[in-house]
Amino acid sequence: MEYDFDVAVIGSGVGGLCAGALLARRGYRTLLTETLDRWGGRFSTVEENGFLLPTGAILLHRNGPLEAVFKEVGVEFEVVNLPKTLHCRIEGKDYPMRLNNPLSLIDVAADLEISRGGLVRLGGSLAREIGKKRVLKAFGKGVEDPLGGGSNLTFREWLMQYTDNEVVHKVFDAIIVGVLACRSWELPASQFFYYMTRLGSLADAGVAPKGNVRLVQGLVDAVREKGEAWLNSPARRIVVKRGSARGVVVEREGREVEVSCRAVISDTGPKRTVELAGSDNFDDRYLREVRMRLRAGPAMLILVGSDRPVLPEGAPFLLIVGARRLVVGGELAILCPGLAPPGKHLSYYCGYPLNSLLPMEVEWEEIQCRRDLEEHFPDIREHGEILRMEAHDVDSELPGARAWPGYDMPPETSIRNLYNVGEGVRAPGWSGTNKAAQTAIEVAHTVSKVLG
Repeated sequence: MEYDFDVAVIGSGVGGLCAGALLARRGYRTLLTETLDRWGGRFSTVEENGFLLPTGAILLHRNGPLEAVFKEVGVEFEVVNLPKTLHCRIEGKDYPMRLNNPLSLIDVAADLEISRGGLVRLGGSLAREIGKKRVLKAFGKGVEDPLGGGSNLTFREWLMQYTDNEVVHKVFDAIIVGVLACRSWELPASQFFYYMTRLGSLADAGVAPKGNVRLVQGLVDAVREKGEAWLNSPARRIVVKRGSARGVVVEREGREVEVSCRAVISDTGPKRTVELAGSDNFDDRYLREVRMRLRAGPAMLILVGSDRPVLPEGAPFLLIVGARRLVVGGELAILCPGLAPPGKHLSYYCGYPLNSLLPMEVEWEEIQCRRDLEEHFPDIREHGEILRMEAHDVDSELPGARAWPGYDMPPETSIRNLYNVGEGVRAPGWSGTNKAAQTAIEVAHTVSKVLG
């Protein structure tokens, strides 16, 4: 049997799903292939003892690229919004914090015995830096390249110009690692400022009440309206002829089949894309960029089932400052009861190692996460159990993030008609699922112009 499509999409993470659904909606014959036996990658759900457990992405954002894709392809984007005010746990006390304004922490300066005047000056400097990035963005100027020379202060170094108060530093570090998957002493300050230009969109974060897999299935169905979608079908090779991507070899039902197409989109990460297409087909500059740039972000995801809520009643979603590893935690079943069996509760926690450059010592990181859980949420011992503790390491097939902001790759490769999507691809100012969706929007636009 011969397989002939306009576009082949490898991988069904957010980037691959969105790119495939957009192109199918625009009338292109699209093939979506997935190695696993479920769709979605880190944007999916697995069922375990009646619990609907997220595989990675938990908080989704309204009014951004992800929801825009769902609207264009005509798929419902069912998300229950978080409260507008979350809480920040600092030195054992929980403070309210407006989701789109971390500097609301200034309001608790007196309790923390931090100079209010100093924080106000810091807030003014931060606002100026964000304002500069907004102006650059308005004129189509790109964010600074951390590998391109010039001022490459990390955010911690920038913050040291205004305060050496470790509480303030820990607050910003928790915010940064929680959303960008690398530490404040690793992230270029310019990347944080650029991210903050879009911070308003975070005010509409929420949770999929029936699990992410329900949203994923809608996108898969959209692909199938004009093409096919194959599970348990790993891509073995990208076919390159005369410098152009012309197809994909896929293992399907125990045998390899060659799919012809006019463009290939990979959601496997730029490094894996090089492996699939063969390094000899890329120019030296592109290969050098891949080696130098890509810095994945590690994370630990912990899911807990319990017979009662284990986070504080008034603070069910927490940013945790200064713990060994834990940075965020939230009660999912309070917001979306359908994620847990009747009478049960589901909570999640994310922990991050102190070094994002090297692979984790997983056993040690698990110990540190458990110690944090015991200290901050002691009710888990009596009323709950850890359902899953997963390490998404820098060298994992599904890391916490495929690239730090600024250390990602452009969507175009040095092979014609071969593109990358996902959060290992450049989309300044966006992170997580929104970043992956934004790359899909841009690549779908490019492919539509190329294919005509």
